[in-house]
Amino acid sequence: MISKVPNIACWMTKTIRAPKERSMKNSLINVKAQLITLTLLCCTIIGATAAETPIETEMTDGGKAIIVFASGPLQAMTEIPFTIELKNNTGEMIKDAELTLDLTMPFMPMPPNNPKAVWQDNAYRGTAIFTMAGAWQVNVEVNRPEAETEKIIFDIEMVTMK
Repeated sequence: MISKVPNIACWMTKTIRAPKERSMKNSLINVKAQLITLTLLCCTIIGATAAETPIETEMTDGGKAIIVFASGPLQAMTEIPFTIELKNNTGEMIKDAELTLDLTMPFMPMPPNNPKAVWQDNAYRGTAIFTMAGAWQVNVEVNRPEAETEKIIFDIEMVTMK
């Protein structure tokens, strides 16, 4: 029996035709083009997500607290703008709170690092400076009229060296 498909070995005659050199060259060029395209796509996706660093945690009433740093990865000794959104358990924005922030490293004593956060443009806004690389916490006290003070902790896995 003879195969009618070119470049396929015929089992009776055991002949194998070598692929043409041009065909192999075109295949390599095609593979390189695909790898370059994939690399560019990955860089675009990573670049788009690395622009901000959001961290979310739950509040005691079932609401959500979200802090978003304007850059990523977070770097030590760099002014980093941030926003904090507080939402109650129905998803409504909490606008009447006064926030007290304390940035600290959980495993070592730190001097006071208390950036201000004020309500502006539908979020609490401020600027943070992390003084060294490592794991950090942003401790937030939420003081509202006619409500108990709530304490929120945002864990930051890593701040890198500048």
